Amino acid sequence: MSWILKNWYVIVIVAAIAIWLIVDPSVDKADQNGEEIMINETPASATVSEGKSKPSTEVMVDIKGEVQQPGVYVMDEDDRVQDVVQKAGGFTNKANQQLINLAERVYDEMIVQVPDKNTSDNVSMELGVASEDNEAKIRINIADATEIQTIPGIGEVKAQAIIEYRETNGRFKTPEELTKVTGIGEKTLENMKEFILVP
Repeated sequence: MSWILKNWYVIVIVAAIAIWLIVDPSVDKADQNGEEIMINETPASATVSEGKSKPSTEVMVDIKGEVQQPGVYVMDEDDRVQDVVQKAGGFTNKANQQLINLAERVYDEMIVQVPDKNTSDNVSMELGVASEDNEAKIRINIADATEIQTIPGIGEVKAQAIIEYRETNGRFKTPEELTKVTGIGEKTLENMKEFILVP
């Protein structure tokens, strides 16, 4: 007992430290709060970016000839001819698939004519030449500014004017409608006609 009385202050200090560690876990709480803050912080930009999506544009495509279900189909402007064929049930056994460009991108009011295997060589050649000519032309209703500038006589300013007119008034129905675009007159249109496809 005499030892305790002589060293009472040591006992008090040890007891105070023990009580402080048990009753005041402030360090742990700080760490826990910090973790909770990090978990709850979700960047707003991430949520916005996830909500963004490119708006799709629907087009009407008429597919005829040797497919299972010929008709008019609503497609997305990024679809290809092969997507239309699939939607029409696929080719029939009589289809001459060699004359169809399945990789071609669809456009509004497009007509896909699937010939049969009995198509004459002359008609096949004519279809082939027509297809090649069309592929070389610029589809003015879906082309971007870079593609439009490949048309002789059309620079950056006129290309942008064409796109702005198209976005404001809708797709061109006839080549002559291009004369309504600022900077494009009758002479410019005449020079453009052999290089473009409308619609």
